[in-house]
Amino acid sequence: KKRGRKRKSGTSSKGRPNAAVTSQFVYQSQISPDQNGIKIRIKKSLTEIPQKSRKKKQKELIEDDYVEPAEQSGWGYKIPPGILHNIFKMVTRTEGCVPFLVRVSRVCRLWREVAISPRLWQHVNLATFWVKDRAKNDLKFRWLCENRLALVHDLNIGGWEFDGIPSILDKMASSCGELRGLSLTGWQGLSSEHVKFLIAHCPKLQRLDLSGINPEMGNPKSAVSVLSLVNLAQEMGERLNQLVLSDNKLSGIPQIINALAASCPNLQVLDLSNVRTVSHTTAQLHVEKLQQGCPNLRVLRITHSELVLSTVSLKEQSLSEGFPHLEELSVAGVESTMPVIDDDALLRILKSSHKLRLLDVRGCSRVTDSSLVRVPAWDLEHLFLSGCYVTRINDSGLELICQKWAHSLVEVDLAWSTATVPLDAAVTALAHHSDKSPLRVLNLCGSSVSLEPVKAVLTQCPLLTSLNLSSCRAMPRGIKRLYEGYNLNTLRDTILKEQAASDE
Repeated sequence: KKRGRKRKSGTSSKGRPNAAVTSQFVYQSQISPDQNGIKIRIKKSLTEIPQKSRKKKQKELIEDDYVEPAEQSGWGYKIPPGILHNIFKMVTRTEGCVPFLVRVSRVCRLWREVAISPRLWQHVNLATFWVKDRAKNDLKFRWLCENRLALVHDLNIGGWEFDGIPSILDKMASSCGELRGLSLTGWQGLSSEHVKFLIAHCPKLQRLDLSGINPEMGNPKSAVSVLSLVNLAQEMGERLNQLVLSDNKLSGIPQIINALAASCPNLQVLDLSNVRTVSHTTAQLHVEKLQQGCPNLRVLRITHSELVLSTVSLKEQSLSEGFPHLEELSVAGVESTMPVIDDDALLRILKSSHKLRLLDVRGCSRVTDSSLVRVPAWDLEHLFLSGCYVTRINDSGLELICQKWAHSLVEVDLAWSTATVPLDAAVTALAHHSDKSPLRVLNLCGSSVSLEPVKAVLTQCPLLTSLNLSSCRAMPRGIKRLYEGYNLNTLRDTILKEQAASDE
């Protein structure tokens, strides 16, 4: 009797692991290096823990293993070095230094001589997936400091693991004299003494990312302990303009805010996303004191954090001048957590924010149309309302909110809205505001939107690049999905043809 080979549990017929994919909701936060506007925002997305796959042999992109080709490029060698430098510089502004400069340095001798110039290596992200884990070590980083990073302005080395952090920081401080922005995301061995060394030996440092340093336990010697952060604010003072503390477990948050307000008047970006307290209770955020001490704040993120605005008198609220330069406010929360942002809190933060461009209040079940229509900004570009109270009731002012900013909105999130009548009216208002709507991204995932407003958006919004109709219960079968690029153009053409046929 023949017996088939016994299949191991947890494997498929092809021998691959059949483990269930674990999914979780996270808030992704990253600071844009652009000083003139906001490029990267916090978004709540469903991420999957990647499964193990076969590793392909690839060259380490930061290793100096260049072999000069026997035949040089004829046309490439005719380009003047100055023009070639300007071309590379324009590309690195949008694509980054890695892997672009590494790849073009392998074309020919001339391109290599231009590509390895430290003048091009000013904004370097070494946390990208292009840099393999085996290359993230002390030896490679020292080689980079000596050969590429002499003039670097912004450096991201998040996720790197070193045998000796003090020697690495010393090498960085001595080699990177122009360093202004530094990301140390995930350096869980970073201590308060290391931060003091950076502050003292990097005199031009202005932007610091300490996210994910202390995600699980409150270590008093950690780089994000209350004493370390208070000292950081006091020592850096006026030169600190960006501070990222997301994905950490912090203690003494009121003391940290007080130190920032007292010592850092030029602070522009403060990211406290996904911050938990050591005591597992909400911490007090004295927003009026922060408004008084940091009037130049442009980005404030307290998304999914255990923070609540401090209770202050009406007199103190009225005396505060708010955040007149604020461009982004992200206070999104998870519905299962205790709501900490309501109408009063939102208006206390945005009382004078006429330059606001992005507002994220997803999951804030206590935020209603009463506060949203009173937001002082008139040129809002990105609005995220998924899970708000205003998207769940039939007599809400959702249509009025969309009408107020229809002339400027580029991205709108109305996912999981259950009130059909106001939702249809709001989507129609976005489509019929003017002949050329600026709308580019519309998320209606899981909502009860009807088909006619969707048709109006497709025909009246020529700049639309993304439309999410996944799980929309009122949509016909076959179109409940995300549309981008070619698929979106095909759907638009189909709608236009149907309208033309009906008119005839």
